[in-house]
Amino acid sequence: MKAKYIALLSLALTVCQASACSYIVQTQLSFEGDSAALDRSQVIKLSEWLNRSYATFSMYTRASIEVGASSAAPQEAKALAEQRAANTARALRMLLKTDLPITTVARGYRSPMNGLGDSNDFASLQLYPDVEGLKLPDCNPVPISGFKR
Repeated sequence: MKAKYIALLSLALTVCQASACSYIVQTQLSFEGDSAALDRSQVIKLSEWLNRSYATFSMYTRASIEVGASSAAPQEAKALAEQRAANTARALRMLLKTDLPITTVARGYRSPMNGLGDSNDFASLQLYPDVEGLKLPDCNPVPISGFKR
């Protein structure tokens, strides 16, 4: 459910920023406490998400992963986030149909919850469709005064 809200928020922010319009496919995984490993259910969720993603857009140009981890010790949180990012990227790479560049961002947090009450122990994954290769329509077709492409 949280992933749907994030995807909708992402879409809303994309639409609101006329000059930063883009297509994106996103999902989120949750981690338990000090765990950096993806369990069976997370791998299944990732696989099912990829199947739906490829059914929507057959080609992608890149992927990105943002990972969070919480701990009272900032260095421990950052190290855990980096391990989660590496494990998530490894799983994604094994499940992708083609080799894509994957960028990762790992963030450590002192609190297990953010200001909205959501967990800081997560991995947010994004795929970026090949807009040119798929000949997707311009998501911002109306010219904006003063904006040049």
